[in-house]
Amino acid sequence: MVSLALRTLNKRPDAFEIHHVNARFSNTLEDIGDSSLEKLGLSIKYLYQAIRIRMRINRPILYYIPGPVKWSSLLRDWALLTVLRSIYPKVVFHWHAIGHGEWAHGSDRLTLDGPRWVDRFARKISARVLEAPYASIAVSENSQKDSRAVGSRQALVINNGIEDPCPDFDRTVAPVKRDQSRAIHETEHKVFRILFLSHGTLEKGIIDALDCMEAALEACPPDWCFETTFVGGISELIVTRFDSIADKLVSKWPGRIKITKRAYLSGDEKHRCFVDHDVFLAPSRWESFGLTVIEAMAHGMPIVAAASDGVQGVLPNDYPYLSPVAEPAALATNLIACCSNLGTENSLKQGRALRERYLSLFQIKDFANQLTRSFLELGARSAAEAGINNTHPDSGFHSSDAQRDSTRNTDPPLTLQVYLADQNPGHDRSYGISRMSQVVLDALQRDGRVIIETITSRTSQQAPASVKTSHVLPWGTRRKLVRLLTDHFHPLFESNRSHESIHYFPKGYLPLLSGHCKPSVVTIHDTIIQYDEDFYPKWRRPWEYGYWAMMLRHTLRNSDRILTVSESSRRQIQAFMDRHEIPRKPVTVTYEPCLYEHIPQPEQPEKDEFVIHLASVEPHKRTAHLIRWWHEEEAKGRPLPLLHLIGTVPPEAIPLVAKTSSITKRPFLEDSELQLSYQSARALILPSEIEGFGLPALEAYYLGTPVCFVEGTSVEEILSVVTRKGAFTLDSKESLLTAMDEVMAMSSEEIRQCGLALRETYAAEKVADRMVKAFRCVPTGT
Repeated sequence: MVSLALRTLNKRPDAFEIHHVNARFSNTLEDIGDSSLEKLGLSIKYLYQAIRIRMRINRPILYYIPGPVKWSSLLRDWALLTVLRSIYPKVVFHWHAIGHGEWAHGSDRLTLDGPRWVDRFARKISARVLEAPYASIAVSENSQKDSRAVGSRQALVINNGIEDPCPDFDRTVAPVKRDQSRAIHETEHKVFRILFLSHGTLEKGIIDALDCMEAALEACPPDWCFETTFVGGISELIVTRFDSIADKLVSKWPGRIKITKRAYLSGDEKHRCFVDHDVFLAPSRWESFGLTVIEAMAHGMPIVAAASDGVQGVLPNDYPYLSPVAEPAALATNLIACCSNLGTENSLKQGRALRERYLSLFQIKDFANQLTRSFLELGARSAAEAGINNTHPDSGFHSSDAQRDSTRNTDPPLTLQVYLADQNPGHDRSYGISRMSQVVLDALQRDGRVIIETITSRTSQQAPASVKTSHVLPWGTRRKLVRLLTDHFHPLFESNRSHESIHYFPKGYLPLLSGHCKPSVVTIHDTIIQYDEDFYPKWRRPWEYGYWAMMLRHTLRNSDRILTVSESSRRQIQAFMDRHEIPRKPVTVTYEPCLYEHIPQPEQPEKDEFVIHLASVEPHKRTAHLIRWWHEEEAKGRPLPLLHLIGTVPPEAIPLVAKTSSITKRPFLEDSELQLSYQSARALILPSEIEGFGLPALEAYYLGTPVCFVEGTSVEEILSVVTRKGAFTLDSKESLLTAMDEVMAMSSEEIRQCGLALRETYAAEKVADRMVKAFRCVPTGT
């Protein structure tokens, strides 16, 4: 991946000047982590090369990969970083080997060999040399513990990727996989071919794999047989132990298990291995990124895995065959379930879904594009902090919190023509978007670098009071047909527009007459309508799904700049572009401000014994799901706080609400009443399975109320800068109840500190600053 990173950045000599110290310390896998005088000499050599480079160039960014928690790696990092960080003020850590940062700051997941006092002392040294890097790059969403632990000024996630090993998957691999699994399903004497592909070490779980096979043979039907292949070689440290266990298995179950060892494979041999086997077994105890797992995903293979950080980070959040680390019995249970499912329609869909996930997130081109955009942004920020204006038009501000320039440039203000007539709060889906638009436009107006003009209708969202110029169309746009006609033909009604102005669409859709709206900037909040079409196709009529997908495709192809509100939403948009074969454009993450930031953060708000949920009939909001859970737990006699449902309850759940004494249904509330509900509640529950941002989570914390949210969503992303308390999964009632207990146990001071930190991170002026920088990158003029 490092080699690919260098090749990627070197392809842009117009943007990057790359100086590479090829710091290679090991020649074999066994060498990694070993100490030697030769490595000491290499450290001195590489340090000298880095110092020579620093003497020749100005304002460099040092790209460095911290090692694992092993003595040789630690000593190397201490020696190199102590010197390099004194002469390279800005360092970017790429955490390919996870654990060093979190260990340095007290994590008990790792310990260093030797006495405990030595481990404690070593942690302090590492904490010092790793402290507050300019940026950190994590290789998956679940591998960010190091970035957070060391206090990175900017935190990026760039998924590793691979070339598609089967670009003709549908023609060659899919039919073979389908025939293999159906043959197993239809035969009485079942033989399952299991593949383990990794270097055979304890950390990679090779002994756990053997123990898993033993537990599976104990529990599976007596006519099942397994052919298990171990590819990648076996460490000399455990090869004797491996052979002993393997021989015992074969002796205990003769004819029912066959174990084959193969060395490292690549190219066609490796591809053939993936194709020929039925299930991929990934029991690794410690991974920063599940590279072999995404290879299996690319081949559409079902995967049975242990939930190490990296593997959990690449598989879907609700993946059914994921078990705790170092628990072979649980791994065996999932293996049996997976094998039982082979050949069914559900199994084929799972394989296809894994293949689609690989295509949307883990291709080599995605890694290259994300890396390029990230370093363009880092370079632009570095230059801005040094007072040099070299912001590159391709850069996208999609990492955490961009710092504002210390001085304003003297460019004349930009004119924004903002279209608001498509926002009719209470009459369409734009309620949250309208609240965001109000705060953003007010912040942009106060920023002083833009002049805002709005286009509204008699009934639509209006401009905030601070915006002086507003063009009001002489009709309302609440009726669907009138609104659609207005959306597409309003450019014909505009007059005297300056050719230097920019059209901005906060709701994220360009009119069909977009040629009259050049240049244009859109904020696309999410791709939830596409999600609903995929998972809830009956929720809307087919023509509605078709229309909105057409509009989003049109917008992505024709907009001059695309903004969005979270990293999660940016990935949704990129997946949509790939799915519809739209050439990828940079997507800038600005995040969202909150309407309540002008309200002082409560210190000790009085709380009543209830929690709130903003009820919705939209299926992805999972209101009915929450109501069923509440009803079931009440029926068991479990003590629950009163659940206030604010909004519209899905019709199918209304009978359950009537039968559940611990649920109270409330209507939509005016903002003053909603604020009181937030402040009085013990918690806000957000069971939504997909969001673009999750504004209610900020609203709740700003008013002194913690939040329960679904893991893996944008809500987790925006709250994770201050807390991870409150996360739960939609496949477990217990996880929700645990999350609720967790947040309800938070002290008033802890909640207050979370609210204050969120206010700092998502302040309206910071969002406005990111937006202005993006607007500045849009060429204007005739």
